[in-house]
Amino acid sequence: MLGPMKRWIFPVWASAIALSLLACGGGGGGGSTPGGTPKWTVLVFMNAANDLSAYDLLNINQMERVAGPDVQFVVQWKQAKGSWDSSPEFVGTRRYLIKRDNTSALASQMVQDMGTAVDMGKPGTLRDFIDWGRANYPSERTCLIVWNHGNGWLRGPKKDDPITRGVSYDDATGNSIETWELEAALGPGKFDILSWDSSLMQMLEVAYEVKDQASFIVGSEESPPGEGLPYDKVFGRFRDNPTASTAELSRAFADGMMEVPEYNSRKITQSSIDSSKLPALANAMTVFANQLIAEKATLSTAVPSARTKTQSYSDNGLRYYRDLRDLCQKLEAEPTASADLKAASAAVRASLANAVIYNRRNANSANSYGLSIDFTNATTFNASTKLADYPKLKFGVDTSWDEWLRVAP
Repeated sequence: MLGPMKRWIFPVWASAIALSLLACGGGGGGGSTPGGTPKWTVLVFMNAANDLSAYDLLNINQMERVAGPDVQFVVQWKQAKGSWDSSPEFVGTRRYLIKRDNTSALASQMVQDMGTAVDMGKPGTLRDFIDWGRANYPSERTCLIVWNHGNGWLRGPKKDDPITRGVSYDDATGNSIETWELEAALGPGKFDILSWDSSLMQMLEVAYEVKDQASFIVGSEESPPGEGLPYDKVFGRFRDNPTASTAELSRAFADGMMEVPEYNSRKITQSSIDSSKLPALANAMTVFANQLIAEKATLSTAVPSARTKTQSYSDNGLRYYRDLRDLCQKLEAEPTASADLKAASAAVRASLANAVIYNRRNANSANSYGLSIDFTNATTFNASTKLADYPKLKFGVDTSWDEWLRVAP
C-alpha cells in the first residue's frame, strides 16, 4: 500500500471506551474457538507503525464484521507515535483475537500486550507471531496476511531513505524484512494462502522465494489504495463457504478488491498464484534469459522500446517492474525479435498462464496479467544494490535472469 489516500476517521471517544474494556497484559493466547476446530485461521501481521495507521482500525472493523466460528482472525498489531500519527490509539504492539461486531467500535479481545520494544521490521518477529498463532489458534487451513508497505523484491532502505522499502517497514525502528529473509520469517510450515496486503509484492522474484511455504500466493502488482484489502468482502466468502477449495477461496481477494466502488478511480490489480507451477515458469525464464543474452546485439532498440511500452509499476529510477505477460507480448512484437526469441517468450507466457490461476484488474492498469518481473537496464542494475542483492534471491540462484539484467540494453 502506497501513496496519499483518503483518511478513514475513527471516533476517538469510541476507541477510548472500547480499549478501556479490554483485558491488559497477559501472556499467551486464547485457544481454538469453542465447539470445534475452525475451518480457517487468518493470521494478520499488521505493522501500522507508519503512515498506514490511518487505515488499521478500518480493516479491524471489517474483520469484526465477518469473524465467526469457521473464520478466526488473529492479529499482531503495532502502532507508534511519529510524524505519521501524533496520537495513535495506543503505543506498542498487541495481539488480538477478532470478535464478531457490526459497530464502529473496537470490540475485539486483546490477548497479549507485548509492550513498546517489538520491531515489526525483523524477520524473527514475524516468525514468532506465526509460531504463536499456529500453536494457540489451530485450524484446518491457515492464511497469513502481511499488512504494510511493500517494495517488491527490493531491499529496505537506510533510515529515512524514501526510494526503497522492503516489506513490513517499521518507521519507529527503520527496519524492514528483506525478500531473502522471508524463508526464515515464514518458518517451516506451509500456509494454504499467503496474502500481501502491501504494494508491488506480486512479483515473480517474491513468489519464487516463498513458493515452498504457501500453496497459493495472492497480491497486487500495483500499489493498491492505503485502505488495502476490504476484509469483509474478501472473507465474507470464507465465512459463507468455508469448505470450498483453497484455490476457489483465493479468488475472493481479487473479487473483493473489484467490488469496492471507491477503488474504481485507482489502479487495482490482484491475482492468485499456484506456487507449485513456479518451478516450471522459472525454467522457462532461464531459457528466455539465455536467448535474450544471445541476441543482445540485435536488441539494442527493441528492449528499451518494449520496456517503455510494457505495463509498469511505480517507476522511480530504481524500480523497473513490468508485467511479465505484457513484456513478452511487447518483445514478440518488436521487428528484430527472432523466431527463437519469440518461441522462448511464448513458452514463458504458457508457463505463466498455468501459474496465475486468477487475475483481475481495472482499466487503470489494463495490461496487468498477474505477475511482474524486474526488467532493469544494465546501467542501473550494475550501479545499484541490485547487483549484489539479486543473487541472494532463490530466483537469482536458480535462473539466468540476473545474468540478463547485467547486460540488458
